[in-house]
Amino acid sequence: MASSMLFVRPDFWLASDCMRIRAAMDAGAATLAEIVADDYRVDEEARRAFDVEVGDDVINEVQHAIGRIRPEIAEVFGIALRGDEGPGFLRYRIGGFYRRHLDFSPEWDERFPRRISVVVFLTSAGEQCEGGSLRVYLPEVREVAPRAGTLVAFRSDVPHEVLPVTSGVRDVVVVWFF
Repeated sequence: MASSMLFVRPDFWLASDCMRIRAAMDAGAATLAEIVADDYRVDEEARRAFDVEVGDDVINEVQHAIGRIRPEIAEVFGIALRGDEGPGFLRYRIGGFYRRHLDFSPEWDERFPRRISVVVFLTSAGEQCEGGSLRVYLPEVREVAPRAGTLVAFRSDVPHEVLPVTSGVRDVVVVWFF
């Protein structure tokens, strides 16, 4: 059941943390981000973004940091959360977007038992990018503009989208708690 809650933690990471993670992304290989629709596939009509590989040291650091906030998020949403899928590192260049979608489907529950979606912005609108807001349908529409270091969490069964990036680069870390 969808909840009307949106958890926002400004300054979850320092600007220096965001810059370090972005530097690791700059050094990593980028591939077109996929969607899940019966199987994994690239669909640039639905999503135009890049999945970026980073080193294990960065993955472990990010997973540890985000894992520390999981108990608080579980309490806020009233959901027992026992783990996560591990972080993903996404880059949206000019024209990048992700149309309205859900991060959960009953058909995926065995493979992807997602309950809470987490986004941590690594770039800020007005500085490294323009556009690229996260729009969440709670049912009221909420938009969160990119702000480096800000963590946003919401139920995975809530529709949401990434609005088009009109300049610069929007970098984020995403994680799904289960």
